[in-house]
Amino acid sequence: MDNTNSYPFEGYLSEDTNMSSDAGESENSSSEFGADKLVGQRIRQARRARELNQEQLSVRLGIHRNSLVRYERGERGIDVELLLKIARDLKISLHWLVTGEGNMDALPDVPESERLPVRWIPVLGEVPAGFPRYTEELVLEHLPVPAATARHPQTFALIVHGDSMEPRLSEGDRVIVCPDPAPANRAIVVALIDGETTIKELKITNRADKQIHILSPANPDYSPHILAGDDRIIGRIVAVQKILDP
Repeated sequence: MDNTNSYPFEGYLSEDTNMSSDAGESENSSSEFGADKLVGQRIRQARRARELNQEQLSVRLGIHRNSLVRYERGERGIDVELLLKIARDLKISLHWLVTGEGNMDALPDVPESERLPVRWIPVLGEVPAGFPRYTEELVLEHLPVPAATARHPQTFALIVHGDSMEPRLSEGDRVIVCPDPAPANRAIVVALIDGETTIKELKITNRADKQIHILSPANPDYSPHILAGDDRIIGRIVAVQKILDP
């Protein structure tokens, strides 16, 4: 998915500029919040905090109001240049805009060169057997993360399924994975076991002069697994994005 392409005009949205009834601002009752939707919600929050309606902000950004509506709805991915422009215009923290962490208001004494650079990484539904080769069909969305977290060019994200790593990782969390076939002891890793993607803690022990790699769940209801045969460690988790209930 190319987050830098602009979308063609798709119909007409009403030009209502009333602050209390911006077009497209109805709350989504779904509990499934994608990265684009979360960023869009923060754009809306910051715009309202600056007492601007959608028409006013779109003019300041030099974009069509329909585009801003779709950004705030989470229907369109936002490229990094536009995120920077929004942060500068609204005088908000780029780090907060991208991650939701920290304060919304930008610190006035932070120079542009020190603001957080971001990378968009793919969120995969599962790890394919041929990783690092995979097709776009496996990409669910793209997620903005701090560039320092995604230094490896093949860094990707996974959505956690199941409860084997509770309470450390929960259903729906997004984990940022750095490809690493030989991670250190006690790392949280992503592995392929019989073709299935799993997330566990890696424990390395020595038995009779032989090194044993054990995948250990955090939830005691699940059993550890000793790596063998065609089992394969894909990478280690370097960050987690928690998805909170709305």
